[in-house]
Amino acid sequence: MPVELVTDLGRMTMKEVFLLASPILVIAVVVSLTINIIQVLTSLQETTISAVPRLLAVSSAVFFLMPWMWRQLSQFTVQLLGDLHPYLR
Repeated sequence: MPVELVTDLGRMTMKEVFLLASPILVIAVVVSLTINIIQVLTSLQETTISAVPRLLAVSSAVFFLMPWMWRQLSQFTVQLLGDLHPYLR
């Protein structure tokens, strides 16, 4: 397999991974920043206060985004496996 094909395949895969992971990471960052600001303002430095809301936000985001993520991953897989001819040389 030529090096160009390998790099294109890696680039497409990394693009898909970034597309699937970025909404969850954004939600985790926003919730973490919000909780940290509240902790600074109230002087509460308990670890569970920041961990539990972040865990709930990320798990609910995964729950609600799962159909979209599944469609994206299925389309990528069908596109990749639909034309295997360039990869078999």
